[in-house]
Amino acid sequence: MKFYTMESKVVTAKERLGSSLKRYGAIQILLGLGCLIMTFVSIGIDKKVCDNLGKKEHVITNATIPTFSFDKKTIMLGLDGGSVVSAIWIVVTGVIPAYMARNADYSLIKTKVVFMVFSIMAASLFVPIIVGAALTNFILRDSHKELLVITGLISLLEFIVSFAASVYCCASPWAPCKLAKKDKQVKDEQFVDNEKQMTKLELPEYQP
Repeated sequence: MKFYTMESKVVTAKERLGSSLKRYGAIQILLGLGCLIMTFVSIGIDKKVCDNLGKKEHVITNATIPTFSFDKKTIMLGLDGGSVVSAIWIVVTGVIPAYMARNADYSLIKTKVVFMVFSIMAASLFVPIIVGAALTNFILRDSHKELLVITGLISLLEFIVSFAASVYCCASPWAPCKLAKKDKQVKDEQFVDNEKQMTKLELPEYQP
C-alpha cells in the first residue's frame, strides 16, 4: 500500500523580517564597497596630482606668488580619507543584519535597533561626508572628474537605501507576541489548505 504525504514549510513572520533585513544589508554592502573602491581610486589620482603640483612648486623657486599646493594636497587627501572611513561604516552597516540574523533564533528587537541606528547614522552623517568630499574634490581636481560623479551617485543611492532600511525597521512589527500570533495564523491557514488538498487526493483502492 502506498501512502501519499504532503510536506510544506511554513515561513514565519520573523523569518520574513530577517530576510528583509539581510536583503537591505546586502544592498548596503555592495554600495559601500562601490564607494570604497572609487575612493581608493581617487586617492591614487589625487596623490599623483598633488605630487605633480609639488614638483612644479619645487621648480619655480624664484616665484613670489605662492601656489598653495600643500594646502590643496592636504585638503584633497584629507577628504579622501574621510570618504574611506565613511565607506567602511556603510559596509559595516550592511554586515550587521546579515551577522545578527544568521540563525533562526536571533533577537529580532536587538537586530532591528542596531541596524536602525547604524542606518540612520549612515544616512545623516557618513553619506553626506562622501557627497561633500566628492563635490569639493570635483572643484579642486582638474581631471578624472567623472569618477567623483559616479561616487556621488553611489552615495545618493546609499542614502535612499539606508533611509528606507531605517523606516522599515521602525514600521515593521516589534512585539514578539504579534509575530507569534501571525505565525500561528499562517500555520492554521496552511493546515487547513493541506487538509483540503489531502481530501482531493485519489488514494489507490485496497486489493487483498
